[in-house]
Order: sequence, then structure tokens, then C-alpha cells
Amino acid sequence: MACSITSTLSLDCINSVGGIKTAYFYAGTWTSATEVAGQVPAIIGTGTFYEFALPKDTAFFTETINVSNTNGTLFYQGDLTIVLQKLSTTVRNQLLLLAQSRDLRIVFTDNNDNKWLVGSERGAVMSSGTIATGTAVGDLNGYTLVFQAQEPSSIAPLSDDLGVVVEAGNALGGKIAVETVTSDTPGVTTTTTTTTAP
Repeated sequence: MACSITSTLSLDCINSVGGIKTAYFYAGTWTSATEVAGQVPAIIGTGTFYEFALPKDTAFFTETINVSNTNGTLFYQGDLTIVLQKLSTTVRNQLLLLAQSRDLRIVFTDNNDNKWLVGSERGAVMSSGTIATGTAVGDLNGYTLVFQAQEPSSIAPLSDDLGVVVEAGNALGGKIAVETVTSDTPGVTTTTTTTTAP
């Protein structure tokens, strides 16, 4: 099979900013995420995205392209690093569950308001992390966590009409969660929002 590029690339305006402001972790039955023209217009499954609000200028995502010409293999390794401030029982209990999961799906919102899906096909795992009290009074008292996915293709953004899936309050604090139910009919997606007690 011949693989060739299909478009030219022009120099864009200087209007982008770095960083991540929010991460959403999926809990439930994940079937698949449909990708069309480099975007995800539909997620098939039944579950809940839980929002983790992140401190400014602490979270970041890096994707490494791994190519072996000798073996004829290609995969994309994504590493999402987030920081959660202040040690607490609530956060600790959620991290125990995240660390045990072999099949995480994560959506993060960057500071350009684009939402990206991590672990779409093969899932992601918590690959490492630190829990620290800090030494000086200005040090971090909290958690630094790294989530890793190894996928056959690069991360894809959610299409604009799917953005409602991850529009929620801070579920880590017990406010709200979003339940997404996609029907068996191709192209038909129904989304409902449920509010949990604080």
C-alpha cells in the first residue's frame, strides 16, 4: 500500500497557547470512538466522564512517534501529566482506583479549548506518579500523576458537536457527571446529563 501526503501546509497565525486546563476520566462500558477525517464525532458506550479541574500551568501532554523501519511498525505513545494540589482522602481514594485500571479513557481540554481523546483504542494506564508533602512552605503538597497510552494512531480532537459530552462541573468534588449513551443506530447519539449530590 502506498502512503503519501495529500495536502500542503501553510504557516498559521501566532494565536496559540500552551498548557492544559481540565482532564476528564471515563468510567463505564467503552465500546469504541468513531474517527472521521481526523476528528471524533461519536463515542459508543455507556458511562460517565468525571472532571478533574487542574491548577494553571501544571498539566501537559506529550506524544512520541515511534517508527521502526526494520520491523515495519509504528505507534504513538502519549503521556499526560497532571498535578492535583493538596493531599486529601477524597483524591487518595480516586487515585487508588485509577492506578488499578488497565483501560482508561481520558479527554483533556487544552488552553485553546480543544478537547483531545487519549487511549481511544487500546486504553491508557497510570504509568507513574508521586505523592509529596513538600519541604518548604511554598512547595507542592499534592499529587503528580502520569498517564500513558500506546496507540496505532495519533490523538484526535472531539468534534465541536460532541463537546457537550465533557461539559461538566467538578465531579472529583462531588458535583456533577455526564452520562453518554450512544444508540446502536449508526450516527445517532443521545446525551443526557445527571447531577450527583455534593
